[in-house]
Order: sequence, then structure tokens, then C-alpha cells
Amino acid sequence: MLKYLNFISKKDIKTASIGSLVIKFGSAFFAFLNGVLLARYLSIEGLGYYVLAFTTLTIISVPATIGLPNLITRYISKYEVEKNFAGMKGLLIKTNQFVLISTIVIYFIAAITYFFWWKNYDSVFVETLLYSFLLLPILGFGALRSAALRGLKLIILSELPDTLLRNFLLTILLIGCILLEYPLSPQLAIVFQIVAAGIGFLLGFLFLYKKLLNKLKKVSPIYNTKEWYVQTIPFSINSGIQIVRSKLLTYLLAIFGSIEAVAIFDVAMRGAALVSFTLNALNSAISPFISSAYEKGNTLQIQKIVKKTGRIIFAFSLPVALIFIVGGKGLVMYIFGNEYAVAYFPLLILCIGQLVSAMVGSVGTLLSMTGNQKVFSNSNVIMLIINMILGVPLIMIWDEIGAALLFSAILIIQNYILLKYVQKNLNINTSIF
Repeated sequence: MLKYLNFISKKDIKTASIGSLVIKFGSAFFAFLNGVLLARYLSIEGLGYYVLAFTTLTIISVPATIGLPNLITRYISKYEVEKNFAGMKGLLIKTNQFVLISTIVIYFIAAITYFFWWKNYDSVFVETLLYSFLLLPILGFGALRSAALRGLKLIILSELPDTLLRNFLLTILLIGCILLEYPLSPQLAIVFQIVAAGIGFLLGFLFLYKKLLNKLKKVSPIYNTKEWYVQTIPFSINSGIQIVRSKLLTYLLAIFGSIEAVAIFDVAMRGAALVSFTLNALNSAISPFISSAYEKGNTLQIQKIVKKTGRIIFAFSLPVALIFIVGGKGLVMYIFGNEYAVAYFPLLILCIGQLVSAMVGSVGTLLSMTGNQKVFSNSNVIMLIINMILGVPLIMIWDEIGAALLFSAILIIQNYILLKYVQKNLNINTSIF
């Protein structure tokens, strides 16, 4: 047990990368399994309502954290190099205060809009959305805790509660419900999410307390509020737009397509997520190491990190994509059910987009961790505008296939533009070539 605890507390990049890959793989497996269980035991309409409610919560959570996790990761890593523990404590206090206040404000606005607007929607969707609001503070404070541990280079402790453990617990709850022959509904699925997320949050807080908070008890905080505020703005734009852009298509499908199209697109996205899980895993693992190398002015170390991880990302992504591409419609029908056969073509398109993204590598993470987050945010703004302009006609013409085409096209174009930027301005190549 002691050896295991020592392993998950290691700070070297090799351990962080291996641990993050294992956690992300396990998390992706259970998330995929959860998607299969939800698709098979909820109706297409029920899955659509569940996805729409969870998407709404995800978008609402954006102003609750406004890019603070990325800010915390960068500055905790920076302050650790400088041994500025007072700055660490001040940063954690201020960011947690902000999340608390913003969560209260969001609840107040939600209560007002309920009586004048969304209480008139379908009762199943309204009840599911109401339950989902209980997740807001768990996700908000959990994101800050995870970011702090990631900034300390404790990547495994950072990711374990919110990814692998949470998805595993949700799987257990869903299977238990099915074995007991209790009818599964979108509302109950959200309640299971709350239970799983709550347990993960408590474990994550224990990790942070043991590794940092306990050591900061007697430290007097220093507040560099103005500096944090200035640096938060581009991080806020990046995180907010990335979330809105990824979820916007779900809303457009609900408005201009159908609730069934929302469910079909979600199934395709879950499959494509398996292609990109390595990219997400290693991005989380390498971000504090890139930040530390940048603070030390070690460009060669940054190049070595992104090149090696980029090739690992592609090596893992390619076979997963080929399985879905070659497996075809039969594989989708076998896994999710015959009613989701139409999800194959959107899945095929999404897999191609994710595969190209894997070839480009961790370009967004590189920009965010080297003080170039403004470039990333400007790119995200432009891509969001394109998404909004083209999303409606493409979805009206081709439904979920149009959504998949737009998602992949924007992903490929943005990655290409940012790759050329970092090659020219940072003299760093994140691609596999």
C-alpha cells in the first residue's frame, strides 16, 4: 500500500504521463460503458433529455469558474518554483471565494428564469435540469482542487477522483439499477451523477488537504488580485468558448433538428471521445511541466516534451479510430442498439477530425502554458463565430451528420492554424512530423 501511495504522489513527467494515461483509459472505458447503458436502458428521447440537461449544466458552469482552473495550474506551478507559498494560499482563497459567489448568483438567476421561462418546457427535461443544478458547486470547487494538484505536478491525484472514480461509481450505480429492475429515467441518471461526483469530490479534497492545504495553515496569504485578474481574462475566454463551442451543436440539434438527433450525436461523440482520450490525458499531464520549463526559459525541454507526447498520442489514437472506421455500422448497432445505426456516419466523420487533432498534438496546451493564451482565445472566438454561422444551415440540411461535419472541420482548421503559429513564433513543432 505504501509503495502504491508513493507512486501516485510522484511528480516526474514519466510517472505523470503513465498514470494519466491509465486513469484516462479507465475513465474513457467506463464513460463509454455508461453511454452504452444509458443508450440501451433509456429511450432515444430520454437519452436526448439527459444529454440536453447535462449540456445545459455544463454551459451554465462556465461563468462559475471562468478559466480559473487553468490560471491555478499555471500559477501554482510558478509559485512552487519560486517557493511563494503565500501567493499560493492567496490564489486558492480568492478563486474559491469567486466560485462560491458566482454559484449563488447562478442559482438566483436560474430561480427567476424558471418561473418566467423554462418551467413551461417538457416536465421530464425540467425535472432533470433541476436535479442537475446540484452538481454545480461540486463541479466548480472540484475543478479548482484538481487544478491545484495538477499545478503541484500531482497529476494522478489530480485526475483520479473526477475521472476514473466518478465514471466507475456511475457504472456501478447504473448496473445496480438495471439488476434490481428499477426503471431508469433521465432524472435518476442525473441523481446517480450527483452521488458519484460527490464521492469523488470528497476524496479529491482529502488529497489536496494532505498535499497542500495542511501545509498552508500558518502561512499568511498574499493577494496579487490585479495580476490574476488580467491573466484570467484570456483563460476565461478559452475555457468558456471551448465548452460553449463543443455544446452549441447539441442545442442547435435540439432546436433545428430533434431530441432524437441530440441522442444520436451524443452516441457518436462518445465513440469519438475514445480516439481523443490520449490527447486529453497527456495534455493534463504535461501542462505543469511545460509551464515550469517556460519559467526557466528551457525551450529545448518544451520541444522534447511536446514531440514525444505527440507521437504517443497518435500511436494510441490511430488504432482506436481504425476500429470504429473499419467496424462500421454493425459495430455501432452491436454496442448501442439497432436504433443507433444512423450514428455511424457522424462517428466516422468525428473520428477523422480527432485523428487529425492527434497528429497536430498539444498545441492549445502549449499556448496556454507559455503566456500565449490570448492567441488561443482569439482563435477560439473566431471558430465559435464560424460555428454559429454555419451550424444552423448544416444541421437543417443534414441533421447530426451536418453537426459532425462542422465539428471536425473547425477542429482541423483551428489546429492547423495554431500549429503554424507556434512553429513560426515559438520555434516549436507539436506535430508528429
